[in-house]
Amino acid sequence: MKIGIEARFYGLQYAGLGRYVKNLIAELEQVDFENTYFILLGQENFEAYNPVNPNFKKVKLAGHPYSLASQLFDWTKIRSLNLDLVHFTHFSFPTFYRGKFVVTIHDLIKSEYYTSQASSRSFWMQKLKTWGYQYVLKKAIGRAERIVTPSNFVKQEILKNYQVDQNKIIPIYEGAEDKFKNLKVSPQKCQKILGSMHITKPFLLYVGSLYPYKNVEVLIRAVKEINIARVKPADQDLTLVIVCPPSFFVERFEQTIQAEEAGRFVKMAGFVKDESLAVLYSQALAYITASLSEGFGITGLEAMAAGCPVLSSNSSCLSEVYGEAAFYFNPQKTAEIIQAVEKVKTDPQLRRTLIEKGKKQVQQYSWRKMAQEILTLYREVLTT
Repeated sequence: MKIGIEARFYGLQYAGLGRYVKNLIAELEQVDFENTYFILLGQENFEAYNPVNPNFKKVKLAGHPYSLASQLFDWTKIRSLNLDLVHFTHFSFPTFYRGKFVVTIHDLIKSEYYTSQASSRSFWMQKLKTWGYQYVLKKAIGRAERIVTPSNFVKQEILKNYQVDQNKIIPIYEGAEDKFKNLKVSPQKCQKILGSMHITKPFLLYVGSLYPYKNVEVLIRAVKEINIARVKPADQDLTLVIVCPPSFFVERFEQTIQAEEAGRFVKMAGFVKDESLAVLYSQALAYITASLSEGFGITGLEAMAAGCPVLSSNSSCLSEVYGEAAFYFNPQKTAEIIQAVEKVKTDPQLRRTLIEKGKKQVQQYSWRKMAQEILTLYREVLTT
């Protein structure tokens, strides 16, 4: 059978979505030697992917996934391949395409939190984008043979907001990189990497984007209050290290840091490669997220894999994914965040317990397992 995988978000520069696409393809290359795959890439990442399985071939699409050009032209390119099935790894599929497909819907965050603060566009351009998003998403949900979600939470959100057969939605959990597990780096090498980024211990770590729903501003206030209120003024500052690629939101966030007069307590690390990121996880006091909504929560699992305690918002899917391996707080209450940080900072037994539970929890998730379940789904769709 000929299967297409839409992969224009392939690569770590696209954060969690890019990691999902990259690992899905890499693992399918290892487990499927029967079907022929056409990997549908964009101009920006066409050279980044090099197949290792001879049954995998590259195809270049013209438009960005969210563009009008993609809607107008990409469907003809995909149709010309005569594919038996296409997996659109994000909701933004070309709506003129009439072939059989499955779609991954990672979350409905754009529906719930898409405001002027979540866009760099003008008011009317934002309105147009919102309409386009809702239109394409509804079409994807209605016409897909199956809908893959990364958690049961996202499945329930779709059922709550759209009329769709619940049996059509298949939750398939994602994974955590093996490179974050069993990290073997000397203390000297760790110190060298921290020094190269001008990071001193102790520090909290946040990895992800700075969209408003990520609620990172509350972490700034919490860390600032912890430092101001510490009993021993001579103690080392507790720093919040933020790993995030450059974007419009980074510039705006830096203005927030200045307004909060918290520059001394926040370190913007930019984009960090996985090798160095693994060290950051392993050396952090804790990984922390105050997100108001997530579809899965890969970064928390990466932290657990690296032996880092996780402090997490109790919102959306996070308790489903992290189970009992995280210390939860209400993300809208700064006092609870401060309490969680102080707890992990002053209670070594709690920290050890979270690390142990985290290492067990992350064993439930595997990119290989995800790919095998998705391959099973492909076969089911192709035989119906």
